[in-house]
Amino acid sequence: MSDTAFQLTTIALKEIRDAARGRLFAVVSLLLIVCGATALIVGAVAMNAEVADYAASRDLLLSLGKSADALAPPSFKPLALLGGFIEYLEIIGAILGIVLGHRAAASERGRNTIGLLLTRPLSFRLLLAGKMLGNLAALVMILAIVFIIGAAGITLIGGVGLTAADTARILVTFAAAALYVGSFFLLGLILALHMRRPAHAIMAAFAIWLPLVLIAPQIGDTLDPDNQVGAGVFRTLGIAKPREKQIMTSFATYETVRDGIEQLSPAKHLERWSFAALGIKEIYYGQPLVTVMRDRWSDAAWLIGLFTALLAALFMLPPNFANLKKD
Repeated sequence: MSDTAFQLTTIALKEIRDAARGRLFAVVSLLLIVCGATALIVGAVAMNAEVADYAASRDLLLSLGKSADALAPPSFKPLALLGGFIEYLEIIGAILGIVLGHRAAASERGRNTIGLLLTRPLSFRLLLAGKMLGNLAALVMILAIVFIIGAAGITLIGGVGLTAADTARILVTFAAAALYVGSFFLLGLILALHMRRPAHAIMAAFAIWLPLVLIAPQIGDTLDPDNQVGAGVFRTLGIAKPREKQIMTSFATYETVRDGIEQLSPAKHLERWSFAALGIKEIYYGQPLVTVMRDRWSDAAWLIGLFTALLAALFMLPPNFANLKKD
């Protein structure tokens, strides 16, 4: 192993150990796992209740000597159990990334060890690369645990075995989630490295998180007329899809503004990609994954672009060593 690879591996392993020992990281990770499992259980209970209602109605019709053909069976979409799970991931996963990114820089600033480390034959960029790889590995491990729990929950709680196609859909969702959480990790790290005080950096990170993860998606959902009724306005009124599209052309400017607000949010791009890949969005249910990915490529491109831009900023912004030594 070369000296560079040895240094990179040593720093990355140290970061993984530090992350595992971090109390706040452990608390946020546990919160993500508990919330994800809770959302899965709630979804499974709701699905089982829907199936039980259908079975009871069918049995009643048959006992009355009537045909059950007119009774539509419930739409059985096991991967839809991950819907609430993804929504928690959007919020808590971003917090997890910010916390870990901030810790990676603030801990060195607090101990004044960056200057000491750089007295060794070690470049600042190599130090950053080691920190980034170690912490991203820690994040991926946590996400992997969360997704494994989700996949196991579908089988154990929902009583549904996963096919190879289902596993592929979960894997592309996992990849998008890793990019999303990784982006917030880079944001927390960059701010903690370059802002004058670590406390200001964490406040700035959450000031960015708030509109991107909570406010913009909420505004978009609230302004969406189809979200004003649980099952959708158009479906509730019995309006067919072609007629729905015709009606919405009269609100083209309104819809463009509403969609533009949503497009600003990486959380919304993760949700759109995940809901399409998992077949939660009605129009994508039953479609081949390749077709879905081709249709939603812009969401994947947005997440990849955000991660790449933050990665470039991490390595291209010149460090201010005077600031790093002050706290």
